[in-house]
Amino acid sequence: MLVKDYMTLHPRTVTSEDSAQDISEKMKTLNYRQFPVVEEGKLVGIVTETDIAVALSDKNDIKVKDVMVTDPFTIMEDASIENASEIIRIKSFNSLPVVSENNELLGIITVTDILDALRTTFSFNDKPIKLEVNLSGELDHFDVLHLIQNNSEKVISFSSSPMNRQVSYFWVVDCDLERVDKVLRKNNCTMSVVPSE
Repeated sequence: MLVKDYMTLHPRTVTSEDSAQDISEKMKTLNYRQFPVVEEGKLVGIVTETDIAVALSDKNDIKVKDVMVTDPFTIMEDASIENASEIIRIKSFNSLPVVSENNELLGIITVTDILDALRTTFSFNDKPIKLEVNLSGELDHFDVLHLIQNNSEKVISFSSSPMNRQVSYFWVVDCDLERVDKVLRKNNCTMSVVPSE
């Protein structure tokens, strides 16, 4: 399985001269966590919601170029899905820019794209969905994992939010959402389904 066969083509991008405040609002509207920064078709950086939030806490009149990561992790289109998933897992990324040898942005490979590749390979009947669980109640990450495993055909992956360790994400197939939500609420936790990127 190669990245080029599953990557998202024509991703939304921003420029280095864009207002960080405007991009922050766009992220909230689109439920995105990051954008590739592109100039003349070439990737020049990545800007994340965390970088912008930290910068905007000091001042509002900043541009993307003031907060972007200028040498981001990337992957080539002929790399394997396994390679992409390993980088995303180790670095806790949501996606990776896919670039050519000349650093032209060809697309992005997201966690959702990787799950789609796994679904195709393992012939899942249903597309995985992403659950966001707030662990502010009486259950920990592994309690919730056990609960979801007992009420799903399959749990494909799970992770904690790098911004808030009380928030965990689970990618599941054929989950009894009503039952899981009921048990979570009894234990003062909350759950929501995250829209596909």
